[in-house]
Amino acid sequence: MKDNFDLKKYLVEGRLFKEAKTPRYPEGKLSIEDKIKAIVPLWKQWQSASGMEADAIKDKISRYTTYDNEFGGGSYVFDILDNSQSIKDVAKIVMKNEKDNNTSQQQYSVELLVPAIYFNVETGELAKSKYDFGAESELEDMDITSYSDGEELIEWVFDNDYDTAKSFERKYPGLFKVVVK
Repeated sequence: MKDNFDLKKYLVEGRLFKEAKTPRYPEGKLSIEDKIKAIVPLWKQWQSASGMEADAIKDKISRYTTYDNEFGGGSYVFDILDNSQSIKDVAKIVMKNEKDNNTSQQQYSVELLVPAIYFNVETGELAKSKYDFGAESELEDMDITSYSDGEELIEWVFDNDYDTAKSFERKYPGLFKVVVK
């Protein structure tokens, strides 16, 4: 029996299909700036609260800081509560964790300039036609996916990373444009 395992394809697909850290609650989808504006007053209240009131405030902050990932998830609420001495500290912790965790709402979108974009999983290349990758007979052995929605490209090809999207935009002009929100 022939071994059809393709390590390069496996690694590329693993990168494409890994679970991103996603907000567990709607509050977690806010922009970093909006999260800071929401968490700071709660943090101030928490400082003078005790008992059940402090727990309720902690739970409210958790709604902004809790995320799910392939390992189950986590939250940086205790980083805020245990390590913040000032509003500036709260802001720094939120910015650090949101950048590291990529849990904040997308700050960009992708507008397709063609009806569909084709992605060669094996090579990591984009094209406006699947035939740009080869003749019909060659395509049968290729793993090619098509995207007709910019949000799909952001999630599956760019791995929700703005810099990756901009890099592809420069490399493949005329296929799509990255629009900063």
